[in-house]
Amino acid sequence: MNDLTGIDLTEITIEVNGVNLSALKSISGNKHKILCIHGWLDNAASFRPLLPLVQDAEIIAIDLPGHGHSDHQASIYSLATQAHTVLATADALGWDNFSVIGHSLGGCIAPFATVASPARIESLVLIEALGPRSEPPESLPDRLSQFHYDMQRPDKYKSRLFDSVDQAIESRLRVNKMSEDSARLIIERQLKQVEHNGRTKWQWRFDSNLRIASPSYFTEDQVQSVLNAIDCPTLCILANDGYLTDRAETVQRLSCIKKISHVSLPGHHHLHLDSPQPAADEINKFLMACIR
Repeated sequence: MNDLTGIDLTEITIEVNGVNLSALKSISGNKHKILCIHGWLDNAASFRPLLPLVQDAEIIAIDLPGHGHSDHQASIYSLATQAHTVLATADALGWDNFSVIGHSLGGCIAPFATVASPARIESLVLIEALGPRSEPPESLPDRLSQFHYDMQRPDKYKSRLFDSVDQAIESRLRVNKMSEDSARLIIERQLKQVEHNGRTKWQWRFDSNLRIASPSYFTEDQVQSVLNAIDCPTLCILANDGYLTDRAETVQRLSCIKKISHVSLPGHHHLHLDSPQPAADEINKFLMACIR
């Protein structure tokens, strides 16, 4: 299997707590073991252009449960359960210590995994992420109401059918700023063929339960308490035209992490996918500094 740079990546399956996770594996050396965690409704393919550019590392980019080619999860998805999946994946790989690269949702999960098992995670790279979105405590009643409403309507988020892969790509490009090539990498891994009225259609693979409203959000104080507890070297990569640059809490959250360095790079939310070399250069410099 070849990515956009022509470097071979290996497709593997990892059994984690009875759930089969699909993943992409890249080996360029043995100084670093890195687990890559993608964003919401993305999959491991969002790291395909980046993986071959990270130096001297064994890297596993997983499809989170309910995403890509991985099994769906029986329970409701939460940051806590997904952080456990990250640590359990490392267990299944036989990794005692490792680093994490998380993009978007993956960068919200990664801090939770880090503080849950601080002795294991050696370094952390957050791409367009600094923990999850927060809400004030008084938002909880409305949040619970929306969750209950969604749970009563199991077909609300049932995947639509597409006439072609290109139609699905166009749908994604209407809601995300990214190149068509980048969208194609993610979408081709996120679709399955189905027969409908005697015709071939395409449908999302991801678990529709991923779109159910969360029953609760963390408060900003809770998110910052997690960031304050991170004790490993951390790199945060922000996009100049991404989601975090203009958020009021970004500066405060950056100041919470003790051993942080951060950089802003040109691009949108999927900058590591659209233009992987600048992100890879920053990651390589950061990893080199971590092992000195």
